[in-house]
Amino acid sequence: MGETVGRFRWVMVLLLIGPITFVMSLDRTAMVVAAPVIQREFHFTLVQMSFLLTAFSWTYAALQVPAGWLAERVGPRRSLFAANALWSVFTAATPLGFSFLSFSAIRFALGIGQSADWPSSVLAIKRWFPTRERAKANSVLLGALYLGPIVAAPLTTWVMLTFGWPVAFYAFGAVGILLGLGWLWGFRDRPERHPLVSAAEAAHIAAGQDGPSGGGDPATSAPGAFVRCLGSGQFWAIGVEYFFLVLIQSFYTTWLPTYLVISRHLSLKAMGILAALPWVALFVMVFVTGQVADRILRSTGSIWRARVPLAIAGFIVSAAALIGASRTPGIAMMMVLLCISLGGIGLTQVSIWSSTQDLGRAATGVVAGWTNFWGNAAGVAGPVLMAFLVRWTGTWSGALFGIAIAGVLGAVLWIFVHPERPLELPLESAPARA
Repeated sequence: MGETVGRFRWVMVLLLIGPITFVMSLDRTAMVVAAPVIQREFHFTLVQMSFLLTAFSWTYAALQVPAGWLAERVGPRRSLFAANALWSVFTAATPLGFSFLSFSAIRFALGIGQSADWPSSVLAIKRWFPTRERAKANSVLLGALYLGPIVAAPLTTWVMLTFGWPVAFYAFGAVGILLGLGWLWGFRDRPERHPLVSAAEAAHIAAGQDGPSGGGDPATSAPGAFVRCLGSGQFWAIGVEYFFLVLIQSFYTTWLPTYLVISRHLSLKAMGILAALPWVALFVMVFVTGQVADRILRSTGSIWRARVPLAIAGFIVSAAALIGASRTPGIAMMMVLLCISLGGIGLTQVSIWSSTQDLGRAATGVVAGWTNFWGNAAGVAGPVLMAFLVRWTGTWSGALFGIAIAGVLGAVLWIFVHPERPLELPLESAPARA
């Protein structure tokens, strides 16, 4: 059916939603790459530098739910444009920092701006894609997010070595501003209001908003949606299981290079190559999962079958492969298992964000913000917990076993998630928006 009704919705996700999230990921990662140069130039201590690297996470996590609410109130077009403008300006302003406090303020502001990206993007995909296509659309969004760390290191390093570290931040900020203007000009909150969306495509999207049976979803959440969601077990289950998922993922984000060098005795050169491989596996796996999940939904008509089994499998595979990797003496087999482990995360990631749209419907922004809040909390807590476990168990393998337990807990929580049963919230008619 998608071939006969037009495919402009895919233009939106491929040329606007995905690239904006990719540049956001670049902006976030540039500081990590430039950190050694900035630390040396401004004589920051290791403690000060570690704070600057994570400072954006505090405001980013704290504002997830308000950002989701804002996206619902004003629409993703306005919320994402404003957020993109703010984080792009402060990315470009990073070289203007002259002290620990000024750099901290810039990083806090960066987190404020980036806080609206994810809930706005998830809400935009929910509105622009029928349920049967959302997993694939979400895989594009996740792929753009994970492409950032893969590209950021070589690209930022090249710009720094060629033009100096400030130019990297100026360039990324400028690209962000241009993409934001393209978003404001090219996106509409509702596909039926876009001049390039045919009536047939708009009808196709609207018919699939409530699930395989169609029926449309023309409403937005009423005030107080977040408070009412707090009474739902599903609301808590999807948030906490995402905490466990990112707890595992945080090992790859922060500790994998250290593990490869300290525990596995690899050279820095070998580590630089091998540490990127699991992220490539994750990048590929989110696209594979998107295709598989949508195919399951089309063939079975069951949202539950298209979401929950894949999510549980991802948790179990990731945890089991991580334990296996920590106990495998061979480097080659260890890397294969680490790639399988982080690839398993991709199975669950696609299922999570598709489920937030299924559960939230009109309150998708709130549900996405809540879920991402828990994930970012794990991003802050995970590295600290890992360090504690290494010290407590005395071995990296013992610590990785402890982190892998989060996979089992996350899989159990999915038993309580039923994306085919959306959160019951009072609704009100949505105001017309551009």
